[in-house]
Amino acid sequence: MKMSAVLVLLSSVLIFTPVVRAEKGVPSAGASEQSAPAHSPADDEQIQEGVIPDDPDKEFLKLPEKEYTSQEKQDLDRRQSIKKAEKLYSKAVKSYEKGNVRKARDYYLKAMEELWDNEFDIASYYAIKTEVDGIFEKLGKEYYSTARSTCPADGRRYCVPLDEENELVQKYLKLYTQGKSKKVIRKALERSGRYRNMIMPILKEYDIPEEMVYLPIVESLYNVDDRSWAGAVGLWQIMSHRGRALGLKINYWIDERKDPEKSTRAAAKYLQELHIMFDDWHLALAAYNRGENGLGRDLKFSQAVDIEQMSNRKAGPRETRMYVPQFITAVLIGEDPEKYGFDVEYDPPFEYDTVTVNEVIDLKIVAKCAGTTLEKIRELNPAITAWCTPQGYDDFELHLPVGAREQFLENIVNVKDKNPSRGFIKYKVVKGDSLSRIAHKFGTTVRAVKEDNKIKNPRLLRIGKVLIIRPGQKYFNKR
Repeated sequence: MKMSAVLVLLSSVLIFTPVVRAEKGVPSAGASEQSAPAHSPADDEQIQEGVIPDDPDKEFLKLPEKEYTSQEKQDLDRRQSIKKAEKLYSKAVKSYEKGNVRKARDYYLKAMEELWDNEFDIASYYAIKTEVDGIFEKLGKEYYSTARSTCPADGRRYCVPLDEENELVQKYLKLYTQGKSKKVIRKALERSGRYRNMIMPILKEYDIPEEMVYLPIVESLYNVDDRSWAGAVGLWQIMSHRGRALGLKINYWIDERKDPEKSTRAAAKYLQELHIMFDDWHLALAAYNRGENGLGRDLKFSQAVDIEQMSNRKAGPRETRMYVPQFITAVLIGEDPEKYGFDVEYDPPFEYDTVTVNEVIDLKIVAKCAGTTLEKIRELNPAITAWCTPQGYDDFELHLPVGAREQFLENIVNVKDKNPSRGFIKYKVVKGDSLSRIAHKFGTTVRAVKEDNKIKNPRLLRIGKVLIIRPGQKYFNKR
């Protein structure tokens, strides 16, 4: 029974096969050569590439094509673009390994252009660069050492062209040198004294023009706690995805965009990458503000080749077009403040002792062991966002007041519990209190207060009643 079924099936296949072969242009056993369709070399090429030549008579043999939504098509195009960019980047790495730096740079820029055309965000940009730290650091040093210096060889003082007569620069000079703006710029210049001695050697290490020491005036007014409306943070106003891509730790416990030295290294590294990409410091600065993908699209759309053409053709956001004139203005004022009517008393350099810790320590205990205040510890460690040193951070460098290192090390070994529980606080209800008001006062929630005190009906709250409160983090941060 089974054998007969197999024979029937086999016979049906054999009967049908010649028909299919004949329709595909291959002569069947009973067909003459004249009945075979014409065959061209182009068909061979298509078959080698895995594509069946189009034939309207064979449409019934094809599976129906999937209908994609516009979003699915966009996702598909982007995936294909990433693959193409990855191949180009791989060629860049191989060219670099063979010692061909310029060819490596060209391949890399082509990879970036592929992403620009598809409007990728920065996360996608870094997704194709798993070796970004090594390749770019080597590529940058090799490019600068073998090709040319980033600074001109004609004896000019500045590496970044500074056109003082530019119309926009003149407008910003007028704005920055009078009224409230002048006070703000003066304060920024004074704060720069804290970090200048730290920033200058790092700029030199990465072969970045010294004028970039004034870039934080434009970005943050030299305020480590500054946060933009878009979420950029710190002296150099680095976005979170960018910071992580540049090696900064950003999580619940710590935000190294606020660390002056680490964020400066990240910014210098990024500026170096941008100059390799655009080979022009004005465009590198514009890309620092706009993002390299965004600037690449702006240049391609407007066919502008420099910052002046971008401005004239209104390419890109107004903020980006104004960015370089603002920077030039900051440099001019910073280099000669007296010329522009500024009387500046620079803050003393930001100095501290450093100890390496590999455990969580409450900052209050740190302050006590170092013989200083919690406020001072937070000032010296602006990157710490929690109440303690960051959890899970090996060899964390904790900053202490100058001269406090030995005292801290002597005292901390005697502390048994370095991160004690904050426990509970007893609170007596007074006139005008409510659960929401009490919860707000101690940085906790109404639900937590009700659960800890087994309160079912808030209306039964009475003056003089003693409540057990577990304060939240906000309560301790205020103290």
